[in-house]
Amino acid sequence: MSFLNRLQSRAVADPKTEVAPALRDEIGQPPAWMYAWGLGEGITTPVLGPELSDVHRTRLELLEAPVREALSAAGPNARVIDLACNEGWFSHRLLEWGASYVLGVDIRPRVIRRAELLRAHFDIPQDRLELRCADVFDLNVSELGTFDVVLCLGLVYHLENPVGAMRIARALTGGICVFESQLTRQTEPIMLGNGRSDIYEESPASYGARVETDWESNMLASAGGVVSLTPNRSALLQAAGAAGFAKLEVARASPEHNRQYVLGDRAVLLAWPEDLSVSPVS
Repeated sequence: MSFLNRLQSRAVADPKTEVAPALRDEIGQPPAWMYAWGLGEGITTPVLGPELSDVHRTRLELLEAPVREALSAAGPNARVIDLACNEGWFSHRLLEWGASYVLGVDIRPRVIRRAELLRAHFDIPQDRLELRCADVFDLNVSELGTFDVVLCLGLVYHLENPVGAMRIARALTGGICVFESQLTRQTEPIMLGNGRSDIYEESPASYGARVETDWESNMLASAGGVVSLTPNRSALLQAAGAAGFAKLEVARASPEHNRQYVLGDRAVLLAWPEDLSVSPVS
């Protein structure tokens, strides 16, 4: 099956032959959608940008093998949390791949409403796909427990506190966590003062800062008009290590993947709480 067909379909349950009035009305309301959902009746949701489907394809292909492996290792009761789930397309994919339960979390009421309409359209039980409108920083980690797979796609570079979000993701991770982030092109170390005149130190890790002022109308922008801190590659790895992940691997993009990943402007980072390849010292 081609990626476009996969993007426009759902394998956990076939779509209903009719599109409910509430979903039909939502399709016609701005803004456009994050994913091109094929809903039957020849209806496909309009997407926000021409490159989005290719970004989703690349994300999917870079994370699929390790995530499937984690779900298989977890067995029939595998649990997943999808942080910044948006309309829930990746949540649906993980149900397709064998997850018993997925919790999708997003701060935007509009996208959670869309995710709920899609859940109903595809006849997915609520006890398999739970959806919450919440800020990641407001989650009760001790109440939620750990998950076999944690998805954190397209989130950390829209935050003022990306490291704090990665610490929360680490606390939720029992198996594997997948981060996907935009990156800056800063590769040269930056110079830092350290409180003494004429004495400096170098840091390979840095962040680009910007305020996304169009957050109310742009579903791709950070919520709340915060100062978004986009890491460079070194900063993303540094933050994941500081958050407590023991093993890190940047998924390698191939030439056929979206150009942003090939150029290093985006990356998928696989993170495990334990490095099982290292034998414990007796």
